[in-house]
Amino acid sequence: MRLSPPQICLGLMVALITSAPFTGALASAPEQGQAAVLLNPSLSRADQLRQISQAGAEIVRFGAVPGAVIVNMTPTTGPAELRAAGAWLLGR
Repeated sequence: MRLSPPQICLGLMVALITSAPFTGALASAPEQGQAAVLLNPSLSRADQLRQISQAGAEIVRFGAVPGAVIVNMTPTTGPAELRAAGAWLLGR
């Protein structure tokens, strides 16, 4: 079953609303080390890998949720580079 864009948006809105207590951690993205990144969930893993690579980060593993990726930021990679490459959210 393929989800339509409105269904994806509704699902993301519900997920964000129910995770309100954790938004403080998401707002303060780490400058180095490992970070959780949320990319567009409709992208394939190959496209997600491409976006993370463009930012200069290294993928540690893919998360259980579509679009969730754990990355290791290199000295030349920071939150700004990940956001420029398409990251929606960054967290610890």
